[in-house]
Amino acid sequence: MEAIAAVPELAKGAYVLFENGHPVYAGKTDTRHGFRSRLSRHFRTIQDRIGLDPTTIGFKAVRIMVFSNFDVEAILIDELRRKDSSALRWNFSGFGSNDPGHNREAQEPADFDKERPVDIDRPLDFLPLGSMLGALDLALALKDGLTYLFRYETDLNERGRPKRHTVGHVDFREAAPITLPEQPLTMREALILMLEVLPNEWRATVFPDRVILYREKVTYKYAREYLEFGQG
Repeated sequence: MEAIAAVPELAKGAYVLFENGHPVYAGKTDTRHGFRSRLSRHFRTIQDRIGLDPTTIGFKAVRIMVFSNFDVEAILIDELRRKDSSALRWNFSGFGSNDPGHNREAQEPADFDKERPVDIDRPLDFLPLGSMLGALDLALALKDGLTYLFRYETDLNERGRPKRHTVGHVDFREAAPITLPEQPLTMREALILMLEVLPNEWRATVFPDRVILYREKVTYKYAREYLEFGQG
């Protein structure tokens, strides 16, 4: 993040990500989404992934003042692949793509996410150790602190649509408080603590790129793992 912060604010141009010095992704960015914004997003994507050490990832960025008359990204990709056919394997793999939105759990995950899925067994350093939290407070802390997407069921409004995640579900608000241990929790352990105080109908589902916690027993085609009460 220090290297990203050193890039001029709102600077635009082309960039390359490297893994152990090998180019794995090339892209471009404009003034609206400058280097800082785009690289910070990539920084989060490479955290907490199975088989991916974020300390091996670096970047190079070239500021370009005006490039509206040519496709700098395509030129960069073609040139790097011409020199090395194994370069830029993250391009066109779905790396860094947005949450697909409606019906997202039924959509096939991106190749990048299938190859480097999220790791729910790494200790989390942002939870208040030894404190007592409500289920909703813990869910909010996880949603804000995780580097990957965490979605959970909320109450419905008068139109039958989900309320904001800050409202949560009535089961969260009525659940017994959760006492966190004195040592850092993993996401798996945090989910198990929540499932212990929620009704048995709740289930956590782990996908390659996200985790959801819903009052359901749905089987998803692309789920990697399910967590339920009693598994801990």
